[in-house]
Amino acid sequence: MKINDKQNLENTSTLNSVPLYKKKRIFIPLLAFLLLGLIAVLYWYFNYFGFTYTDDAYIDADRFTISSKYFGRISELNVDEGDKVTKGEILVKLDVSDLLAQEKQAIADVEFAKQNCTLSAVNLEKAKDDYKRAQSQFKNNVIPKEQFDHAQKGLEAAQAQNAIALAKLDSQKAFLGVIQTQIQNTVVLSPIDGVVARRWAMIGDVVQMGQPILSVYNLNNIWVTANFEETKYSLLKLGEKVSINVDSYDGKEYSGKLIHLGANTAAQFSLIPPNNASGNFTKITQRIPVKISIENGNSADKPHNQQLLPGMSVIVKVKVR
Repeated sequence: MKINDKQNLENTSTLNSVPLYKKKRIFIPLLAFLLLGLIAVLYWYFNYFGFTYTDDAYIDADRFTISSKYFGRISELNVDEGDKVTKGEILVKLDVSDLLAQEKQAIADVEFAKQNCTLSAVNLEKAKDDYKRAQSQFKNNVIPKEQFDHAQKGLEAAQAQNAIALAKLDSQKAFLGVIQTQIQNTVVLSPIDGVVARRWAMIGDVVQMGQPILSVYNLNNIWVTANFEETKYSLLKLGEKVSINVDSYDGKEYSGKLIHLGANTAAQFSLIPPNNASGNFTKITQRIPVKISIENGNSADKPHNQQLLPGMSVIVKVKVR
């Protein structure tokens, strides 16, 4: 036992005399730890130092609500949710049977008014001839003053009747124009190239004027709406470069720029805006929406499963230093 103890003491003294950098069991883990720390510091410096970011952001786009300008029943609905539409394409048709009957009646009224104008014009010419004849006879003392006055009043009445007939004709033409305009309004066209995001009505439904039928997004004009904390608002500047990571595509990164800074907090346009004048006040950090452009966002050659769609969650990172 004494010999073994002596050998152990000699081995221990030998290990203690070896420099630290030659002790592999200690040096290698320590070096690995330092390298990991350096990598972490560099990653933080290049990705977080001088940047501000938020995950309260989503893809946004122009949305158009397709509605009718006429009260009626839907007879045709040519698109469904997810369908692509082009500008000028017929999306919805309303039942026009009642309007077509009104159009026929209006056309008949116009023709009647035209004939009435012709009759009133003939009566006016006759009244003019009678007046000229009566005027000449009155000057030659052939007829009394009373008969001349009757001829004059007859001319004035014929002129008034002719004016009424012409006005009636204009009114009937205007009414016919209204009916024809309503017939045109029963055909609803797409105002843009886009994608149908939501269908609010079905064939056979009766829709009111202005009632939403379809919601169409313009995917050619998309941007990011990001809600930054008000404490970071002073760091943001127009034109700053932005890194955009899309959650739907495994964090695929896009680039963009700040193009608009909000003029108010998002809470001001909420359903019930906060009333800070109440007695029980709790201070909450507000968020201000900003608008960020997306470079190389959507294009016609991209497949559907790679398109950026409104509502997709993203993470934005803005360089502020």
